[in-house]
Amino acid sequence: MFSPYHRLNNCRKLERWIDNNQSRVTNVVQKGHDRYHYALLHKLKSAHFHLENLHDILVNTDASTVLPNSEDFLQKVNMHIDSFFYSCGSSLDILAREILVYFDIPITGNVYFHTAYNSINRSRPHDTILTKISDPTWKQEFSDYRNALTHEVLIAGNFSIQFNATGRNHQKTIVFPLPDDPRTDIENRTFRRNSDALTYCKTTFTRILSLINQIYGEIEERARLNNRLPL
Repeated sequence: MFSPYHRLNNCRKLERWIDNNQSRVTNVVQKGHDRYHYALLHKLKSAHFHLENLHDILVNTDASTVLPNSEDFLQKVNMHIDSFFYSCGSSLDILAREILVYFDIPITGNVYFHTAYNSINRSRPHDTILTKISDPTWKQEFSDYRNALTHEVLIAGNFSIQFNATGRNHQKTIVFPLPDDPRTDIENRTFRRNSDALTYCKTTFTRILSLINQIYGEIEERARLNNRLPL
């Protein structure tokens, strides 16, 4: 579905099970599935679109044309980085709502990714889904970037042009680093952890798709074994 990043096969399995077992799916679950599941997929497709456009701009732009038009180029790159983070962050928050629907837990107030874990943990502290919906190790850094660019500053503020030569072949590559702490004043930023924004975004997108795929896999398997939704 999102080649070359991830196939997301369990997504299709869950959709097929729900479509083929209408009598075993409550009306509340069906409505919640229709409302949140396809909204989540839309966000993932939006993230994929901006990631592919970011790749195209950085890989296919003639590096010699960048410096005279650096302000416009910076704006375009940040437009796609911003939109990528917005879409990915939104997809994780929508996922929380979808999970709560499958567990028949009422959705009240603001819901974020961690809401699903907290809500299920209160009523089912030993549920096996908890290991899959706890914050992964990369989530905090992702959230720091997302929150900073949403409310405060650009996170891709400078770039470099790298020259790579192998024999007679040479290539100029445009590289945007991400700051270690996006809330640090621009003049004090350091760039040790994520020296290439494009690589970071590709890796993060793969991680998000893999996480969602694992969660859908468990929900589909349990729905199939229990022969019903909600779980």
